[in-house]
Amino acid sequence: MKNRFIDSIWPVFLWLLFAGILVSIFFYSYNRKFDRDEFENIHTAWKIKEGQKIFVDFFQHHHPFFDYMLTPIVSAYGSTVDTLFVSRYIMLVITACALAVTYLLAMRIFKNAEIGVLSLILTSTFIAFYQKSIEIRPDVPQMLTALLAIYFLFTYYDKRSLRSLIGSALFLAISFLFLQKTFVLVITIGGLLVYDTLKRNVPFRYAALYGGVFVAALMPYYIYMAIDGSLERYFKMNWLVNYYMSQGLGKLGSTAVLISENIVTCVFYAVGVIALLGSVRERRFVVFTICLIVLTIMTFQNLWKQYFMSTIPLVAMIAGYAIYISFSNRLSRLAIIFGAIFMPLVYMHDKGFFNMNVEKQRAQLDKVEYVLSITEEGDKVYDGDSLFNLYRDDIDYFWFCHPCVSAYKKISDYRYDIYELIAYEKPKVISNTGIHNFDDVRIKNRYKVSDRYPDLYLRVD
Repeated sequence: MKNRFIDSIWPVFLWLLFAGILVSIFFYSYNRKFDRDEFENIHTAWKIKEGQKIFVDFFQHHHPFFDYMLTPIVSAYGSTVDTLFVSRYIMLVITACALAVTYLLAMRIFKNAEIGVLSLILTSTFIAFYQKSIEIRPDVPQMLTALLAIYFLFTYYDKRSLRSLIGSALFLAISFLFLQKTFVLVITIGGLLVYDTLKRNVPFRYAALYGGVFVAALMPYYIYMAIDGSLERYFKMNWLVNYYMSQGLGKLGSTAVLISENIVTCVFYAVGVIALLGSVRERRFVVFTICLIVLTIMTFQNLWKQYFMSTIPLVAMIAGYAIYISFSNRLSRLAIIFGAIFMPLVYMHDKGFFNMNVEKQRAQLDKVEYVLSITEEGDKVYDGDSLFNLYRDDIDYFWFCHPCVSAYKKISDYRYDIYELIAYEKPKVISNTGIHNFDDVRIKNRYKVSDRYPDLYLRVD
């Protein structure tokens, strides 16, 4: 009787634990300061709303579908900070959908509900995951569509359903339209299908159909850019600029930080890999995750945390499996689970649970609103790096990312002179970002230091 009661209460406890984590993440999303990438994406969407053409009229080095997705939100909520919060709420909804797919994929691979819930708990408490999945960034819908592509791919392997294979190809294409980093997943899936075709596990016509659907789904946008005249600029900004950008993060250091932040989950991932490599049924999935992780590390010069968002749920699934098979005693499992999630949850709330420091976010929003209050529609602002200007026009094609300007100069004769730009465009507000000589005649006596922000300068003539 006692064992039966524990058997019935244990799944409920795990789901309640996961629900508590979700509440914690919502609170974290509401109070945490905004990343400058979030300001970048909102400003990009605002520019599109104002009728400017991405890649042609202003710089961007990511695929644009996310910014198109944000444009109706910017239109609906206008030039206010409400746009930021609504956009974050939408990211939470997309993240919740990604977690649902994580559970379905874990169930598809391991056929075990407890491993499914463990996957959710470990995914949602992985620091890189919850830090980046709440942010207004294209990596969030890219992650969801990438997971859907993986889910339908392994559904095909499980059920031999052609519709699932087509669904995987479509979601892979959509994921690529959100971010070009999806090409790592494209290579991984392509390699898997080629291998299984050679081994006669997948008919050649099915593999060819997968590739055909993927390409066909992408073609309308590329044809549109060719007609629009932006295809060449797209290639330069999305591929060449990113390729020539200087390395700011060491691969070894970035990977070490990622592992150390969630050491328990990563250790059990390794245990799960060792255990599953001997399994005929799950070996394909394990090899798939290893290839995806290794390719990500090898491919990108700068390993930002968001680059691992699509792989973290896969790591969590295998880690959850390892915890499940390693400890038959539920008390031992509980101890390991708490060991895995305690530090990430403490880190989430820097002043204790549900007692975050909200001053940094408030200071950011105050600065955004201050610049809006002292400028009018049509005025220009020099921000320098997506720090405060959300809803005013910029003074140059390159409006953020100084390393991107340096990278572009390697492939063109582009001339960037901030002092000439300020003299010509006469922005109402400038920041000290990227400006090293305020005694220049084009700035001196024409700008005064703001009485509220010492890094901002207001035009006086």
